[in-house]
Amino acid sequence: MSAADPLQTQINSVITLYSNGQIQEALDAVETLTKDYPNEPLLYNISGACHKEIGQLEDAVKSFEKAVALKSDYAEAKYNLGVILRELGQVDAAIKCYKNTLLIKHAYPNVHNNLGNIFLELNQLDEAIDHFEWAVAYQPDFVEAHNNLGNTLLAIGQLDDAVKSYEKTLSLKRDYPEAHNNLGIALHRLGQLDAAVKSFEEALTIKPDYDKAHNNLGNAFKALGQLDDAFKCYEKALLINPDYAVAHNNLGVTLKELGQLDDAVKSYKKALTLKPNYAEANNNLEIILKELSSK
Repeated sequence: MSAADPLQTQINSVITLYSNGQIQEALDAVETLTKDYPNEPLLYNISGACHKEIGQLEDAVKSFEKAVALKSDYAEAKYNLGVILRELGQVDAAIKCYKNTLLIKHAYPNVHNNLGNIFLELNQLDEAIDHFEWAVAYQPDFVEAHNNLGNTLLAIGQLDDAVKSYEKTLSLKRDYPEAHNNLGIALHRLGQLDAAVKSFEEALTIKPDYDKAHNNLGNAFKALGQLDDAFKCYEKALLINPDYAVAHNNLGVTLKELGQLDDAVKSYKKALTLKPNYAEANNNLEIILKELSSK
């Protein structure tokens, strides 16, 4: 199919509609084309993308499967199918689809990154690291993959390497609040508390309503013995997200250290209301209740 082909001209028009956000119009046009060109895999790939955009995921699956049936080595369609299968919660099928894609085209950074995310969620950390490393090897400026690699290294306790991944991420995208927050967590675990504070504050400069960064900044201040500052951070986190069980628990710990035991009890109970199986909050509550009953 050359650039001068009538079909290519019509496909270009469909792609223009899609790019302009006219998704239903693009879908209507491509479905008309498939009637005239029922064996053109590109049309079904475009159809799948349109269905995905308007939330018709089952129809998207059918379109991508048709594209792959017509062209078994169609890496892009296999990748798109994997994305939809994961969104539908069909994790095993998504993994299989992504791996089949890599058999066709191993130098596919997005596939490696997506596989890495799945394996990270499944706590299969060695496999996750392998795929994130492939992603950044094939695409050295892949910001999200560098951050994801850092998260996985953090999870296995390779803190120095995690810091390097986050620093690489930030060298590529300085205004990435999640990477600043993640770097702060790694630095905190390394005992570099002042540097951790700076990272969390940097995250909050970029994203002031970042509840997790407020909570983590509170943790750093608490570790530094700056309890009033920690208290303020937890309060900010809870102002943004009142259902943040971890912040309620951390606030309770700080209130206890400040000698405000009754308020600490309330914070622990709120944490447990939001997260009934929260073992740390439950343990903290039991300890403080024993202390209060002995007085």
